Order: sequence, then C-alpha cells, then structure tokens
Amino acid sequence: NKTSIIPADCNTVETDAGVALDLVNRHRRDGYVFGLIRVADAQELHIGNSSVLYLTLDVLETECSVLSRRHWESCEYSDTYSMASNGTQAESYDFGQCKIITYTSQLLKKPQLYGFNCTLSPVPPDLLECKDCPVKVKVLEVTEQHKNTAAKALQKFNSEGSHTNYFDVDKVEKMVS
Repeated sequence: NKTSIIPADCNTVETDAGVALDLVNRHRRDGYVFGLIRVADAQELHIGNSSVLYLTLDVLETECSVLSRRHWESCEYSDTYSMASNGTQAESYDFGQCKIITYTSQLLKKPQLYGFNCTLSPVPPDLLECKDCPVKVKVLEVTEQHKNTAAKALQKFNSEGSHTNYFDVDKVEKMVS
C-alpha cells in the first residue's frame, strides 16, 4: 500500500483552511487574528484512517487581538484595508503567508494543529500609493513614551470609574498616526 501526497479536495479545502486558520489563531498569544484571503496551496496525505493536510494560506491581520479568542470570520479588517482596496495609502497593515499542517483522525473527525509557520510583512507603501488621497496612515515604532501614555490613560480610566477590576497595560502592539 503506497501513500502519496495528493491535491486536497477542492470542494472542502476552503472550509478546511478556515478551520486550520482558526486553530493557528487560537494557538497564538501575540498580535492580531489572521483572516483568510485565499488558499494558495493545499495537499493531503492519507495514512490508514487518518489524513495530514498541508496548507499554504495568504492571510491579512484583522482588528481583533488574538487574546480576544474571536473566530477570524467575526473580525473586522481595519479601515486601512478598506482604503487599500480603494487605492488609498495604507502602511499599517500586515499581510503574509501561513504554512499549516493539520492531522485528522477519521475516528475523531476533529483536526489537530500539527505545526505552522506564518511570515508577515507590512503592506508596501509603494503598492498602495494614492497621489490624491486625503488620508495618510503611518505606523509608528512603539516607544516607552507610547507605553507611558497608554498607562496614564488607563490610570485615569481606573480612577474615574467605579470598576471592581482595575486595568493595566501589558503590551502595546501597534501605534498608528
């Protein structure tokens, strides 16, 4: 009995890719939830009553923090993505590719994340330049001053409210101006 890697089923690959991306997002502890742009490649290996799925997905960051545990389909893309699709400059968006391997036992029928590697980079400004656009978005490097400003804002919020819990800055992910 010879096993070989074959192209994944076109009728189910979109659903399988969405499930795999959700597994990746749940595994991550930093950054923003990845949304699926397209399935770039999908291969499958059947081994007895199990299968291994090898996916290459094109992804884009959403506005949801991975700590929110929201499913990627329920997350919004930022206005900068909308601007990008309308031809406006958008420098603050990260897009990239995830290579994902999932394992599914036909008995359990629930895919498990075997491994993943995602490579992201900011949308190149020269791809999204718009000479007549009124809005220009710029990503800033997060500095101690930004962290202090966020801490002061939360301190004010904590002191002005009658909350039973107090909030503190754990991490500043991104600064946009």
